[in-house]
Amino acid sequence: MEERLTMRGGGTLILRQEGQRVHMTAERPADGRGLYKVWLHGNHGGKLLLGTLVPEGGRLTLRRTLTVGALERAGCWPQFQAAAPLAFAFDSQKGGGWYCEPHPDRLLCDPVLKCQASSPMLCRREGEGFSLAAPFRTDIPVPLSALVCLASVERQEGRWHLVWRFDADGNPKIPHKTQAAGQTNCQ
Repeated sequence: MEERLTMRGGGTLILRQEGQRVHMTAERPADGRGLYKVWLHGNHGGKLLLGTLVPEGGRLTLRRTLTVGALERAGCWPQFQAAAPLAFAFDSQKGGGWYCEPHPDRLLCDPVLKCQASSPMLCRREGEGFSLAAPFRTDIPVPLSALVCLASVERQEGRWHLVWRFDADGNPKIPHKTQAAGQTNCQ
């Protein structure tokens, strides 16, 4: 049996239950405004993040399969609503705010760093340079691990991030290092 739900924020969530498994496909138009996340909201206060919609065939799509038990434990079964709110706006790029840079490796000069920056990161233009940021997590490898000693830990949108600063050529900046000391960052 297939069920279609209209998600708050736009789009559709299609459910198909097969025994104890529930297959879910979320879709919404690709409007270029930013990243959208899909949430389930149980009718009795439960809340479950399904994930982030990704571009596919001119639309934004997310596919998940969960057990009925997992949905029940999250308080999102059998009755729930779905929402797809804008989680990160791309237009902040214009005002000097953070935006999702899909290819941060293109911004860096060092080949080792290029390899370590192989997945999307947050980016912010700053004067003649830029900063890259990644969520601070202990359960996954650190991106830009060769520069972990140069990262600052900063709170962005309620979460802790590792933040690295670079000059316009993609060379890392040493925190609190001034040009007057007579050294450059890339020798």
